Amino acid sequence: MRDQAQKLRELAMERGVESVYHQPDKLSGSCKSIAVTSGKGGVGKTNVALFTAVFVAAFRKKVLLLDADLGLANVHIMLGMVPDKNISHYIDGQCSLDKILYRGPGGIDIIPGASGFEKLANIDLGRLGMLQNEFMKLESNYDFIIIDTGAGIGNNVIQFASRTDLSLIVMTPEPTSLADAYAMVKVLYDKGCPKIAVVVNMCASEREGNETFDRLNALVVKFLKRPLELFGTLPLDRDVSQCVKKQKLMVLDKGHESFNKKVLDIARKISGVQVIEKRGFFARFWNKEPKGLIE
Repeated sequence: MRDQAQKLRELAMERGVESVYHQPDKLSGSCKSIAVTSGKGGVGKTNVALFTAVFVAAFRKKVLLLDADLGLANVHIMLGMVPDKNISHYIDGQCSLDKILYRGPGGIDIIPGASGFEKLANIDLGRLGMLQNEFMKLESNYDFIIIDTGAGIGNNVIQFASRTDLSLIVMTPEPTSLADAYAMVKVLYDKGCPKIAVVVNMCASEREGNETFDRLNALVVKFLKRPLELFGTLPLDRDVSQCVKKQKLMVLDKGHESFNKKVLDIARKISGVQVIEKRGFFARFWNKEPKGLIE
């Protein structure tokens, strides 16, 4: 893992971001929360969440990747990990919180997903309070929590995405993806989401990615009166799917410098996201009381 992290730091330095390493906000008590989400499945959302988490960690930041895709938790599958415990075991009281933390590539920590958060609405208040406190204490150990949500505008997804400092929507140039991304933006703004940015994935060219974003942004500005921000475009790369099949992280491979640099640019923008309030993500998620739970 140390060698992987060094490779990423070297790439970051090549991109002229060495000064990021010396920012004095290391574990300042303000953990930044990022939800990586999408209006539909099949757009490479989990890839983007994983790749950006690894590259944010390359800026000497402590990163926790939380797999909150309740329907199809697969971050650990992409990495070839076989965790014997996940968040469901912790919520059921079968293990402590530290037992579901796994070290991932580039030095990130990962909490594997399962349909665990759905159980929170049905546990007794005493245990609920303990879980809340433990999650908030865990959050204080990190600079960033990156949350891989499910796809679509279901309640579970919105519950996570609307409470983060940034919602990063992943879309593709397909017309259906554009419509679904707009629906996601509308719901998130209606729920009070403070900041939304976009990554256009699987682009035939950078121009196609920019034009796709421009179409989405034009709709949002026209009907919602709030502009979006483009965090980056990523090319359609057959090697990405091959790496997923081989359970291998492409950002650590040679021969993909162009792709890696684009991911690094996205990670750099994520690193500049501002904390919206003193309460951390988990305090906002629960609103400090049980009524904030997923129903």
